[in-house]
Amino acid sequence: MTANDRQAASQPTGDPAVDALVALAAQTAQLPSGEHKARYTQVLVGLERELDADPAASVSGAAS
Repeated sequence: MTANDRQAASQPTGDPAVDALVALAAQTAQLPSGEHKARYTQVLVGLERELDADPAASVSGAAS
């Protein structure tokens, strides 16, 4: 990963739920290695949920 890649990866996405998941993934380094798989699974499930969510619902303020 280049310095430009790291800088781009640290920028917020503008989606609060996705940004929270990215922050959660970034905190994985603080966990014991035995807990990494569970954390990454949690993050991936959350990202899949966000990708599957209806974007119109978040624009209109409805719960997703």
